Amino acid sequence: MAYIGRQQTSSTFLKLDDISSQFNNSTTTFNLTVGGEAFFAGNPYSLLVSLGGVIQEPIKSFTIVENQINFASAPTSGANFFCIVLSTTNITPLKTLTIGARAGAQTLDLHGRQMTVQSRSGTKIPIAFNLA
Repeated sequence: MAYIGRQQTSSTFLKLDDISSQFNNSTTTFNLTVGGEAFFAGNPYSLLVSLGGVIQEPIKSFTIVENQINFASAPTSGANFFCIVLSTTNITPLKTLTIGARAGAQTLDLHGRQMTVQSRSGTKIPIAFNLA
């Protein structure tokens, strides 16, 4: 029998490192990592967060600032945690970036790195990179 409905697409999903060992009933901000490397979520709606077995609503229950998750209230000690990064891209991620003229170009490893670009008006814009 054939599959009925929209075909599933292959995507990249990541499970972030467990932070539950840091829960102490008072701390609300925690670093997000994948394999020990900092993870910078671009959007809280791209994360499926479970805290104590309850799925958390983005913005209302948690926010993301750079590579940190901020819970609206402190997780209780002993509560379990998992976080899945939902991604719908099927493209090969950009792993390095070459900057400069051909003769003096430098190649940068991008995973978990942050940098700032400056607009023509002088506004500095922070950017961060993750590899899925």
